[in-house]
Amino acid sequence: MGWFKESQNNSFVEKVKNILKTHTFTKSIADYYHIPVDEIDTHLDIEVCDLHGKFAEGNGKLIRIDKKLLDDNFFNDNFHFIIHEFFHWLKRRSEDKFYFNDPEEIQSFVLQMSWNFISGKSKEEVVKKIYPIIQAHFKNDDKCKSIFEEMLSKSIKLYEIYQEGGDFLI
Repeated sequence: MGWFKESQNNSFVEKVKNILKTHTFTKSIADYYHIPVDEIDTHLDIEVCDLHGKFAEGNGKLIRIDKKLLDDNFFNDNFHFIIHEFFHWLKRRSEDKFYFNDPEEIQSFVLQMSWNFISGKSKEEVVKKIYPIIQAHFKNDDKCKSIFEEMLSKSIKLYEIYQEGGDFLI
């Protein structure tokens, strides 16, 4: 049975997902982005179809692979197309899960810091108290510092508006 026929009865998809879940290379990438490998089964669909000249594509939930790539050497010669789209899927899953992609979380931290200022805490005390909480959500210290500084700046502005008795919106 050729790979395309197998793909139609899901054994191809199962084999692809099994490689993604068990290979040390793909597992380590998933771990790096904090995506549990069981999400490959629950949040990733793989489809074989005619992509009209494209080799593969994905949208964060689905990887499509062109049926022309499915020959008896697919896993040796063409699996790299799956890897490419798998990385896009991982990044999108990671971004969807990233705590600070939610504007409400950012606003909540801004208000939390502002409350600390209103309660008489110094900038140093606020940084010492809040920064470690935010830092726990980052692997990249530079990105953490940048986002924190932006939130701290908004918090200080909000506190200054509060002190002046003005109306404020976040």
